[in-house]
Amino acid sequence: MSTSPTGAPEALPPDAVIMQLLFGKTMFFSVTAVARLGIADHLSEIPRDVEDIARDTATHAPSLYRVLRLLVSVGVFREGPPRHFALNPAAQLLQSGHSRSLRDMAIMFADPWVLRSYARLDQCLRTGTDGVTLEFGKHVFDLFHDIPDQAANFHRAMTSFSSGSSAEVLEVADFSRFRRLADCGGGHGMLLSRILEKFTSLHGVLFDLPEVVSGAPGAGHFRNSEGRVDFESGSFFDRVPEGCDAYILKHIIHDWDDESGRRILSLMREQLVQAAPGTGRVFLCEMTVAEVPEPSPAKMLDIEMLVLARGGKERTAAEFAELFESAGLRLVSITPTHSPICLIEASVAE
Repeated sequence: MSTSPTGAPEALPPDAVIMQLLFGKTMFFSVTAVARLGIADHLSEIPRDVEDIARDTATHAPSLYRVLRLLVSVGVFREGPPRHFALNPAAQLLQSGHSRSLRDMAIMFADPWVLRSYARLDQCLRTGTDGVTLEFGKHVFDLFHDIPDQAANFHRAMTSFSSGSSAEVLEVADFSRFRRLADCGGGHGMLLSRILEKFTSLHGVLFDLPEVVSGAPGAGHFRNSEGRVDFESGSFFDRVPEGCDAYILKHIIHDWDDESGRRILSLMREQLVQAAPGTGRVFLCEMTVAEVPEPSPAKMLDIEMLVLARGGKERTAAEFAELFESAGLRLVSITPTHSPICLIEASVAE
């Protein structure tokens, strides 16, 4: 965006607005390519000659230079002296070992199942059907059985993303009042392990599909909380762990339509009525869509759900309240974090 002589921002010309958006694919594929190639893992804060980087990454130096030059121009990587590149804070997030690494997320975003589904977006708009179903004829979680390598990329991406967002959730959450917390759809347990590390009197249950939970013990997240976590497998459409006074779902409800979400939440309500009707809670870690015209991560993630998850969507605060009410729950609070994710709390409705 340019500025006027007075310093006030000026809107881009209409053709520049559209072309800038269309060329977004150039930025996207440049980021995903350097992520897949592990370029950032071969850099530090000390600039390296592009020829050396290319040699170590088995890439074509002139082509790599052109991509890195572009990414420098949009704030990813640093150049100086000419043709020498180094990490900056954004590029560090493309390193494999960074505590908030987004490398796995970038890799997953460019996997064939995602790209082929997005190519169906115009048909999504015509039919209301998600792109995965249009392209592959099945729900995304059923599709994963057919593409185990890409499914593994997805689970790694969700784990790495959870690593960063879990810290923000824990800054605003107090689980000390509970005795047994079930993380439903918890993957390999990144979030639950962080919760158990902070709240040492809490017992946890990691609950997910059998093929997911089977990989959780080997992931190594529960080294500091062994003896306080149980692993259960199953579908949260059929049952949820018993004997819990709290349940948490992180980026789960947004994968499903209202009817499916109601089914999941109703099963949790049934268990809370038995175990802790007055004090029991359901927590959701989700983005909320603000009802204002400005851009937001929630609105962008909402299109991911439109394309990749049958019936999935991001919801407004009012929509969350309606969904809880339909499941016999009551919205207690929506607490923002330093990330786009909110901690949403619900209790059994009176």
